[in-house]
Amino acid sequence: MPPTRPSARNGRSTVGRIQSMLYRHRWVRFLAAGGAALVVLVALTDDRTDPTPPVEISPPGPAGLLPPGTRGVPVPVDSEVFAARDSVDVHAVLDGTAVVRGALIVDADEDEVVVAVPEEQVDATVDALATGGVMLVLVPSETDGD
Repeated sequence: MPPTRPSARNGRSTVGRIQSMLYRHRWVRFLAAGGAALVVLVALTDDRTDPTPPVEISPPGPAGLLPPGTRGVPVPVDSEVFAARDSVDVHAVLDGTAVVRGALIVDADEDEVVVAVPEEQVDATVDALATGGVMLVLVPSETDGD
């Protein structure tokens, strides 16, 4: 009788026993192949090289319609002549000077409109509103000529 190694039984090594088990039990081979295929599919579908860009959500109401670099100034009106997306010049009532030229109306109501005023002209507009009011003058928008 030939001498046997300590890890072998009946003359077979551990690897030989695993191979014979896989040969006898085909369902184990199919299960191993299916598991390997599943790992490959998960690895392929989990591709994070092209992330989706974050979605920017604008705030509700007129604040979401303000162009960059502007502030919304509510101006009381007594007529329904103004509509959203109109362009206006804002004139001070006391001296008639133009405080803002070509401002965009972002929201219009029957009692007030919200005018998009450039940041550097907000103080002058608010001062004109507080010291006697302003007059809005409709002007052709900059995109009408295109």
